[in-house]
Amino acid sequence: MRFLVLLTVLAASLLSCENKEEQGAAMPVKELVGVKGCPYCHDMRRELLGPSFTRISERYSVSDEDALVESLLKGSRGKWGDRGMPPQRLTEEEARLIVRWILGLRDVDSKPHR
Repeated sequence: MRFLVLLTVLAASLLSCENKEEQGAAMPVKELVGVKGCPYCHDMRRELLGPSFTRISERYSVSDEDALVESLLKGSRGKWGDRGMPPQRLTEEEARLIVRWILGLRDVDSKPHR
């Protein structure tokens, strides 16, 4: 009986995860960033394994969008020292949403704080 309950809970959680993957672009970008695991290596302001989202937004501009999308999808090495970023499990649309969100942080940070 316990096995059946455990199996049911496991199946329900797998379906829930699969459903979130399918909804990717429909969810808010910050939630998508969290679901895809970006915060394991990136923070808003602090360097972790990778640069902060703020530093990325300061280094790159809108004209770099395609290159950044490619970095997310195919991985990259040598852009921020010796560490590399492995390819991420994202659709191109999800990658583009995340890159636009990161690049938009530059505008948010440059506005005066009151």
